Amino acid sequence: MGRHSNDSIGASTPDQPLLGGELSHSTLESLRSSFDDAGLTVEHGEARRRLSSAASSGELTEFERAWSQRQRGFQLLALVCTLLISGKSLQILALSSIGGLTYELDITNTQYGALQSSVSAVNTVLPILGGLFIDSFGTNSGSLIATSLIMLGNLIISLSTHTQSFSTMVAGRILYGLGSGTITVVQETILGSWFKGKGLAITIAIQITTSRIASFLSMGTAIPIAKRFRFYGAAFWANFVVCALSFGINLVYIGAMRRIRRNTSQNVLDRLRTKHKFNPRLVLFFFGIYWMIIVESFTLGGGWNSFLHINSELVKLRFGVNDAIAAWSASVSQIMPIFLVPFLGWFFDLYGKRTDMLVLSTTTFTISMLLLGFTKANPLIGLVVFSISLALGPLAEITAISLILPSNSLGTGLGIYKSAMNTGSTIVDIVVGVLQDRGSRVLEDSENSYDYVMAFFTAWGAVSTLVAGTIFLVDRFKWSSLLRSNASDRKEAYHVVKAKINRPMLYATATNWRDYAALWNYIPLIILGCLLVVSWVLFAVKLA
Repeated sequence: MGRHSNDSIGASTPDQPLLGGELSHSTLESLRSSFDDAGLTVEHGEARRRLSSAASSGELTEFERAWSQRQRGFQLLALVCTLLISGKSLQILALSSIGGLTYELDITNTQYGALQSSVSAVNTVLPILGGLFIDSFGTNSGSLIATSLIMLGNLIISLSTHTQSFSTMVAGRILYGLGSGTITVVQETILGSWFKGKGLAITIAIQITTSRIASFLSMGTAIPIAKRFRFYGAAFWANFVVCALSFGINLVYIGAMRRIRRNTSQNVLDRLRTKHKFNPRLVLFFFGIYWMIIVESFTLGGGWNSFLHINSELVKLRFGVNDAIAAWSASVSQIMPIFLVPFLGWFFDLYGKRTDMLVLSTTTFTISMLLLGFTKANPLIGLVVFSISLALGPLAEITAISLILPSNSLGTGLGIYKSAMNTGSTIVDIVVGVLQDRGSRVLEDSENSYDYVMAFFTAWGAVSTLVAGTIFLVDRFKWSSLLRSNASDRKEAYHVVKAKINRPMLYATATNWRDYAALWNYIPLIILGCLLVVSWVLFAVKLA
């Protein structure tokens, strides 16, 4: 594989400023001079070679466009395979929709929270390592390992339903988590490698929509499958079959990528590999606004995931319905992304407004928690409002990250994003389990058992709204509204912030890079590391 991403041979991530056609030759010469004047020495001339590559980026872009036009069939194959290789959406269903799992395994709500967080706990670290691995070795190896672990983990979970073993199910969930933590990063990196320009937002939108459709169907079919076979474990076995099919589809994708490499000249491969060369030191120079998005991923993303874990039982206990109705009602929380996300992909390409949608996402999350926790309004209303938040947020965050990070570190950037989300989910899952156990446990007063939980979710939503507002203001006043810009206005925004955009690459490749790594460059990584430790400690304590 040549120790780098031979399999990621598509065009670089769309709208990338680092090697895109935003910089003129004179601008690049100015950048060279300014950094030379600042005493920035470059390791083996790496940055100079990169800048020279950027100076001829117009030629390279035309070359890639011509190449990609000859490979449209492979682009379509890559998209279809990427949408089908996950096989993980059904996993949430089998735990959250089967409300009697605590009874079947004879566990407390806190242990159930630990069971749910067993995946997110593993994925607090793995997406970062997976992103580094993908940036260094490509998506073929990453996707094969991920789908294998997902399939094996689901097999163990399915077997545990026959022995009613809590520890065995946790072990299977951890194995599953090892794979699921990387597979989403693999999917988004593949799409970012194959599609350019306006294609990125719409393909990411299609990926999210497909995932939501699977989740919607899965949450509604768990109870019928269990009742049809008169065994709650049947839903888990159905999930295993889906994961096995995903593994097979992944083999098809890998075979297609190998065929492309055989039919592509070495010169083409060498030029594309050069663009994807990864330097781990880039992480130290990621922008402040990127780390704000990571904070939002921790708060809002953690809230989303944790609520999806308990929404079925919330509807059942608070509104007094049976398991089947609760499961179908809870599946409504997945319905709006199915219809909204494809439209949003088009909307972001045409109008931008990513930060606006992020603020709206946090606001609708908070409103939905108020409706479901403190009113007697039909739960479908609150669940639909929640699903609007779930539709708006992820696409805004993922496409925003793709605009501010260089393509050669996109896998790592997305890995940190997923890691922060899973860290938040792990911590919130445990907190929710503790609060739920402290709520009313009297059957006649079951509708109040989630009072503490919903109060917590409301406060959590308010915090995420504050973070989203900060991102909006920083983008507006420090980044020339880059994230709010549409495709045509983005060139002007890039022109304003071009020196800032290219600075991390020059710093990271300098032999004296430590001179440019101030204390604040390390603070986000230190905070993330501390949160990782906290999440694992909480997980270990509650699992015992």
